[in-house]
This record gives sequence, structure tokens and C-alpha cells, in this order.
Amino acid sequence: MKRGLEQIVVEELLKRINQQLLHLLIETQRKLWFFVLEYLSGDYVIDKMGRHTDKGSKITTYTDEYKMYSKLESAGYQHKVVNHSFEYANGNIHINNCENRHSLLRPFLVIKRGVSKYNLQSYANLFQFFFNKRLQSHNPVEIVTQAINATINFLYFLQCLKNQQFLKLFV
Repeated sequence: MKRGLEQIVVEELLKRINQQLLHLLIETQRKLWFFVLEYLSGDYVIDKMGRHTDKGSKITTYTDEYKMYSKLESAGYQHKVVNHSFEYANGNIHINNCENRHSLLRPFLVIKRGVSKYNLQSYANLFQFFFNKRLQSHNPVEIVTQAINATINFLYFLQCLKNQQFLKLFV
């Protein structure tokens, strides 16, 4: 861990994690994404969602009543809201899947004994990788092997960029 970065204590992290992470689950693709929110604004959320969804596709979003989600409908998303002050579900409208994924992420982060804001996205990405691969294979050895191979390929790519030999990758 780098010195001078604010470290989030585990208990505080568990309280603030839902405020800092945007959870995006696309049912048709069965993929999960976590994004550490740099800004708590509707435009930022719309930008993150737009990068991971197909343009022009009809997307229904389910959120709580947090005000940063109010711009989703004007951005072309069908927006369904659950007001947790009164109810946890309104018919088929609920965010229980999101809360479930966060409850799985929390123990994954607790064993780290505190995570800096700088590293939170990396830990969320690692959890996201294991969660998404779990849907493809139930063999943990195969999943870890895929993670190692992806890391080696990424490190090779970075080394080529460092040596300005990135053209070799395309030859």
C-alpha cells in the first residue's frame, strides 16, 4: 500500500461501501460490474452505464430513491424506483440482487483488513472477475488459472508499451 493515501477502516468501509460503489448487473449478459464512484452525480452514473451497455438497447434500471439516479429516465433508460423508507419491493421492482452482490463483496474485503480508496477499484475488479467466471465454470482451479493467465498477458502488454514495442503485438 502506498503511504499517504487515506485508508478506509473495515467498519467504516462496510458503512460507506454502498455509497462508493456503483453495481451494474446486466441480466441478459449475466455479467457484473462494480465501479468506484469518483463523483456522486447522475451524469457520471449515466456515463459509466453507457460505456457498458449497447447503444439504443432498451434498458430498465432498478434503483433506490437516491437522488443521483433521477437523471436516468431523461437519459433514455426506463427507471423503476423502490423507496426503502416504505418498502423493500414494489411488485417486481427491487434491488435485492444488488444488495446480495454487495453482501458477497463485503467478506471479500474484510479479509484485507482495510482497503485504501486507491485500491478499492482493484479489489472490486478482482471480485467481479471471480464472480463472472463462476458463472462459466465451477472449477476453482480453472478460474485461478484464467486469472493468472490474464495477469501475465496484461503484464506482457505493459512491458511492450514500456519498451515501445507495442507494434509487435499486432504483427
